[in-house]
Amino acid sequence: MLAHQRALPPGNGAEATTPALRRRNAEEGLGAGQRCSICGCSIDSDPDADRKIPACSSCKVRPEARRLRNPQPSRSFTEAERSLIRKVHGYLPPLQLLGILNDRLRSDLGPDAQPYTVEQLHAEIATLPGAKAGVSHGWAGLRKLLAQAKRAGTLEQIDEQVINDFAVVFSLSPKELMRMKDVLLQPAED
Repeated sequence: MLAHQRALPPGNGAEATTPALRRRNAEEGLGAGQRCSICGCSIDSDPDADRKIPACSSCKVRPEARRLRNPQPSRSFTEAERSLIRKVHGYLPPLQLLGILNDRLRSDLGPDAQPYTVEQLHAEIATLPGAKAGVSHGWAGLRKLLAQAKRAGTLEQIDEQVINDFAVVFSLSPKELMRMKDVLLQPAED
């Protein structure tokens, strides 16, 4: 590399004047002071820059800078959004569902609305019945699942005909059918 093509450190009177030299300086860590969080330019020599958020003088009036300056607390999910989460969380990947929810949020509150986070979505999914993490697949887990179905009123709706139909649809063996009837159709205690 020739001497005039070398990236020069700042402060020695030979500041980088071309975009290529500025980019090379940034890649090598030379002259990398405080940067605009929106466009990425250096705000070290910009006297009108807003150093709190940080934004350069041309970006500090943009809508993105307003959001950085005054972050709105994100709201909790509405009943309609909870219903959407409950019905499609098992079919859509979480990030795609989050994108749909954030699109709804922006259409409701405008472009300055603070988007929902993945943590909020996971917390909402964890509150749904049957979506608990670490559910055991043994007898203990089955007892918990049956107790939850009983509380929700689902267990009372299961009768012998429902179990027989289930056995036909899923091709259960006679042994599996008997076990299912034994577990789900417990005799009413006197």
